[in-house]
Amino acid sequence: MHLLSGFLFLVAVFQGCKTDCGSSTACWDDDLRLAKLEALVEHLQRQVSDLTAAKVETEAELKITQDMAKTAVAGCSNKWTLKRTEIVFPNLEKLALHQQTPTYIETMPTPLPNNTRAVIVQVFCNFWNSDGHAYLNVDIHQEGNEDGGVASVENTHFRVYANTFYYEVMVPWNGDLPDKLKFEVKRSYQTGGDRNWYRLRVVGYILA
Repeated sequence: MHLLSGFLFLVAVFQGCKTDCGSSTACWDDDLRLAKLEALVEHLQRQVSDLTAAKVETEAELKITQDMAKTAVAGCSNKWTLKRTEIVFPNLEKLALHQQTPTYIETMPTPLPNNTRAVIVQVFCNFWNSDGHAYLNVDIHQEGNEDGGVASVENTHFRVYANTFYYEVMVPWNGDLPDKLKFEVKRSYQTGGDRNWYRLRVVGYILA
């Protein structure tokens, strides 16, 4: 803006010169320079106008972005808390299924808090025979909450002597639905004696 004011001042000076000098060659030169300055000033004015409009638009976009960011942060303000527990289901303590695909529906012994978002299921395999099989594929989900998500586990162990395998999976949970877990066996194969088996327990849950 200071540059624009300087050019406007120069234009005023040359306009004064044009009025006083008549039709001399010097005045024609002044007129030419004045015309160039006027064109430049007009160009600068357009640039200033465009920059002002762009600034207003940018500030509006920035405000919208800031508002969206605040909304997102507010939506994520809830803290997730992990609670450890141990819930034993007698039917799932020593699974030794061979070419069977049963479905187990287990009820939680006590209701979980309403703000539970997931339960943690332990998958444990006890393998104690070097020439045996311990296969187990299971889909796990809260009964009636298939849309919330299904945890699918796949286990294939063959000819492993004296080993245990352990991991945990999270199963989505909806506090408005019954406190029941559904275990759908999709594949099983067990040979090598009664010391090859699986165990499924709930060992924790997540609150939000």
